[in-house]
Amino acid sequence: MSRLIIRNLYRTYTGHQMALKDFKLETKDGELVAIVGPSECGKSVLLRIIAGLESSSDGTIWLDTQRLNELGAKERQVAMVFRNYTLYPEMNVFDNLAFGLKLLKYPPSQIKNRVLELAKKLHIENELKKMPLDLNPVEQFRIVLARAFVKEPKLLLLDDPIAQIPVEYKEQALEELHRLQQIMKVTTLFATEHSKEAFQIADRVVVMKEGETLQIGTPKEILEMPVSMSAAGAMIKPIISFAEIQIQEKGEHLEITLFGEPYRIEREVEESLRKKGYVDKIVTVGIRPDDLEVTCMKESTKQDTVGTAEVKVIKEYHGIQYAYFDYNGGAFAARIEEGVKLSPEDKIVICYKNQVPLLFNKDTGEAILQKKL
Repeated sequence: MSRLIIRNLYRTYTGHQMALKDFKLETKDGELVAIVGPSECGKSVLLRIIAGLESSSDGTIWLDTQRLNELGAKERQVAMVFRNYTLYPEMNVFDNLAFGLKLLKYPPSQIKNRVLELAKKLHIENELKKMPLDLNPVEQFRIVLARAFVKEPKLLLLDDPIAQIPVEYKEQALEELHRLQQIMKVTTLFATEHSKEAFQIADRVVVMKEGETLQIGTPKEILEMPVSMSAAGAMIKPIISFAEIQIQEKGEHLEITLFGEPYRIEREVEESLRKKGYVDKIVTVGIRPDDLEVTCMKESTKQDTVGTAEVKVIKEYHGIQYAYFDYNGGAFAARIEEGVKLSPEDKIVICYKNQVPLLFNKDTGEAILQKKL
């Protein structure tokens, strides 16, 4: 049983700079929780405080029934993998795994048994005699994780370790992290700047910005039900775009206009908008790259300029290409579907395809719709 409980955690530096503001979290046993946010949002500070490498200004941290605040780092039964991890190049894999146990003065026979048992459990027996330079980046990452697991921690902290792995290995490394965590069933906090990484492996996601928690939920909840513009904007790379639109009455239904085309709002959403008094009001819509479908104009039957734009640049994230373009004074990105060929300066036709648009109060930034999943 390993359950982490954090209550009202603050970290303030000299000059009243606040790195953490009233952070709260309660994990389940064996849960993998991703902490997502931009650089300097507080996620690394949070992990360092939990590990005992840095002190908090206020708040409490419990691991099961034990309060960690007064314990030293070595007493916390917490293992941490840093962003710039490394293996000892002069030691083989067995000795890399055993090194931490030797520092803790474990008997040689116990060290050997623990390393061999873990290697068998993780299916890495064939790598024990190899040197780090003989391993590819994913294999090295696997050994770094195994080195943390061999200490039998109650809690594993990962401070964006995927960041230093070459792009072509990142997907495989994430799969390996998820596989090993599922085998070991150790409660884990995984800090990352990339929401895609979090959504791929996390049971729940904590969205952070400037030391504050914007939202906590499952990947599905965060994606489909962001509680605010800030939470929605913090999660996606390429980043979500926002535009102001009007909720219009059209006969017996409500509609909005997106990229020059009328878009009828579904009945359930319509009822909510009417009850909250948004008919004929201006609201903000969040538009993610996956919400849009774009095709080259020369391959489309559409000839007018409504819902069309020019590609400014093509960028790639995690092996997926995105087209960036301007429309009606706003900047947007659209995922380029497989088989679609686009280049800068191509004219494109834009189609909005999300069934339930992300609508926000333009003054408060809060989500208008709180749909239950």
